[in-house]
Amino acid sequence: MKHVAQLDDEGYFFGMTVADESPLEPGVYHMPAGTVDAEAPIIPDGHLAKWEDMWVFESIPVPAPEPEVEPVELTYRELRAMAYPTISDQLDMQYWDGVNGTTVWADTIASVKAMYPKPTEQP
Repeated sequence: MKHVAQLDDEGYFFGMTVADESPLEPGVYHMPAGTVDAEAPIIPDGHLAKWEDMWVFESIPVPAPEPEVEPVELTYRELRAMAYPTISDQLDMQYWDGVNGTTVWADTIASVKAMYPKPTEQP
């Protein structure tokens, strides 16, 4: 058995693995796929090692910055829709208001409407 360098699909050093000696041919090693008979490279900081009949060192590419996302202006209708309780919660509020003589549902709806008022139309 001997240690060999394992490469990824693009030929970059991935780690070390083992090649086993052939039981029928002493001195011949069965190389696993994607390996080269080379010692592990000493990789400088900020670099990758690539096999091109010898170790070649490439700088690690700097990732492109994430594109800035334009903020989306939501309408009062969209804001209200997100703020209202779910229909099932509203129905539950209405039921318990009827049982307890309270106004939880109406107060909740009124607070959302006050938080996101309908714009006044201008001539």
